[in-house]
Amino acid sequence: MDDMTFRRLVGAMAEKQLYVCGKYDKYTDNKYGFQPHDDNKTQYIISSLHDGYIMTVDYRSDADAIITGFESIIEGIVMETANLESVKMRWAEPEGSAVVVFGEGINGISNNLDCWGENELIYEVNGEEVSMSMRIINDYEGLRLKFLVVWKTNKIQRKDVIEEAMVDLVMNDMGKIQAIVESKLKLKKFDYDIENVSIDCHFDAKTESRSECTPDIIKQVRDARKGLE
Repeated sequence: MDDMTFRRLVGAMAEKQLYVCGKYDKYTDNKYGFQPHDDNKTQYIISSLHDGYIMTVDYRSDADAIITGFESIIEGIVMETANLESVKMRWAEPEGSAVVVFGEGINGISNNLDCWGENELIYEVNGEEVSMSMRIINDYEGLRLKFLVVWKTNKIQRKDVIEEAMVDLVMNDMGKIQAIVESKLKLKKFDYDIENVSIDCHFDAKTESRSECTPDIIKQVRDARKGLE
């Protein structure tokens, strides 16, 4: 997706209370959508008392070179500085890739309200914290929606308990976020094929061992958005 289209997508998602900002930013410090932008410019006007206006250049170095080159043959050649101020409308550029989401039906507590630490949703399971951070990345690999679920537990857990804490607990919010993003992507102005997407899911243990998500979890992730659009 090209940069300008991505800016428009970010603005459209903000209308649904899904905001893209820096990893540690307050989302309110960022601008979204079609916004006024101060477009200030400095130009350098070359003239002389005898000949009047000669030319205008955009760089001070060019103006200095012209004065130096022609002062021996154009008497009284001078430079004046003109500051041009204008306001133009343009699509706001996202200042990061972290996702902050609010609204009815979101179960996690947004860490963005405190602006302390990484932007993420916070959950609790058996007195321990589970966090889910989200990112929307648009680069040479394409457009990607990334979820990172972290549970720092003090003991070895059974497989079913791990899936309850790291899959079931966050699946509602994961599905809602997917639904918001895909509801905008499928609009005619973006024309994105939301059915032809790939899902990469895995668990990483503290020991750095990795196990792939089972097919039923992959299906839950794929189907989580259904019914929330």
